[in-house]
Amino acid sequence: MSSQPAARLLGGDDPVEEIYYRKGDIDFCFLLNRRHHNLRVFDYRVGNYQQKRDFFDRIARAEGLRKVFTVVEKQDSKSWRSVGFSREGAIPGYFRTADAYIMSRVYTDEGEPIQGGAPKLTVPPLPTGKEPKEKDLKHTSKPRGLTFEVVSDIPRLQEMTREFGGSGLYAPFRRGVFNPDIAVFAKLNKRDYWVGAETDSSFGHAKIDMITPPLKDIEIPVLEFCVKTLLDELIKVDTASVFALCAADWTLSNQIYGELGFKVTARLTDHITREDEFIGAQLWHRRLVHLPTPKLSSILV
Repeated sequence: MSSQPAARLLGGDDPVEEIYYRKGDIDFCFLLNRRHHNLRVFDYRVGNYQQKRDFFDRIARAEGLRKVFTVVEKQDSKSWRSVGFSREGAIPGYFRTADAYIMSRVYTDEGEPIQGGAPKLTVPPLPTGKEPKEKDLKHTSKPRGLTFEVVSDIPRLQEMTREFGGSGLYAPFRRGVFNPDIAVFAKLNKRDYWVGAETDSSFGHAKIDMITPPLKDIEIPVLEFCVKTLLDELIKVDTASVFALCAADWTLSNQIYGELGFKVTARLTDHITREDEFIGAQLWHRRLVHLPTPKLSSILV
């Protein structure tokens, strides 16, 4: 295989490696996550889709992967579906003016693709309650005794990711990014809390991660405040929307996203690994601001 490693993060037991591959008509980049036994394809829309699928099937068998997935626009999703990938959901406004579709291919323990597409994910129900209103989200109160700060120092964020990323099921999502580039750090009763974001200014979106997820009900207000504070910081840099991937059975974390106005837009089968167990994830999305689309006349001037 003619490929060139572009970057590597050693965290926990397994590396996350970004690889560029070019051979013949095939030219793309992919993010190999051995910790979570999955691979994300960054597709350049070049090459035969069946050849690309066969290539990733070989990697899945060689690396013991559970899943290969890609995030593409609507017109490209049909081509991936034609070679055995399943649409598991969408990220609204991911490309600023267009939604992204998550196309996935799931494998058995023996490395064979599951026929009929990715199995549907069953998710534990959240506690019933009143859906929050937008006006309520603007007044998330700071818990008494909580101290916090906004962190953008990259070495500090890298160290935080190394320390907490494994237990928080953190997984990089963008090209060339192996840790959040902005975070809120909070402290209460000797417990540290981290909520980070991978930002993408070109598309105006960000991926949110509760690097230290809630362990008990009493921690929900703390992390709600941390997430809300991070959202406020992202709005300052013209972030139009955010999304988050959360283990399907982490009820407290999912509850926080729901109470902050996020909506589930995708359910991803066997997307992450926890203690050698393949588990599903929910993708939550929330629009922060409605940024106007540039007029054609202003682009041509």
